[in-house]
Amino acid sequence: MSLRTANQPFRKILFLSLAFLAIQLPAQALDKVISGQVRDHKLKTLRGVKVELWSADNKVALSTHTDGDGKFSLSHESCGPCFLEVSAPRKSGLASALIDKLPGDEGRSVIVTLLRGYPVKGQVMCEGKPLKGIVVKAYSRHHEKNTKERIYGGGAVLSERNGSFQMTLTPGDKKFVLLNNRYPDVSRSSSVTAKVIVDTDLGIVEMTPR
Repeated sequence: MSLRTANQPFRKILFLSLAFLAIQLPAQALDKVISGQVRDHKLKTLRGVKVELWSADNKVALSTHTDGDGKFSLSHESCGPCFLEVSAPRKSGLASALIDKLPGDEGRSVIVTLLRGYPVKGQVMCEGKPLKGIVVKAYSRHHEKNTKERIYGGGAVLSERNGSFQMTLTPGDKKFVLLNNRYPDVSRSSSVTAKVIVDTDLGIVEMTPR
């Protein structure tokens, strides 16, 4: 009798612990992980590369940097389609990579090989007013038909306080799409095309008022 009494508290604690785990497991099962490794065109792994997870509404949801082995990992809740923007430090001379239309409801592992590129800069304005926080997404003109061009031909950044933006892109014909989620009196989107073969200054990229 005394042995049974002594075991009862232990059984209660064990039962409560299992019940707690049962409650927690569904939440953990919703966690999705996008992981991978970034390297250069010589297959050397890259440290300190910024990796951003963007949501479908073009907002940066998560951000991290690659470790000493070029690896990264981003954990997030299940969501809709998203995209990954990978950008090395500007001094590296390596172009950005844009992995679009990632399913947000499953885990994914990717290997990204960054290629050499050229700096591209510009300034977003509307009637002489610089626009901060405008999403600038660059695409290769051939991204819909060429998988390599779709990943390595583009990039994404936010314009800074004075409306300026800069990214490093592979050479070729590019389409720059400007997306406005911030200013109610400015058009929602605009676009401009350019050929990148050297360091490129787009100058002022104008968005129209509504």
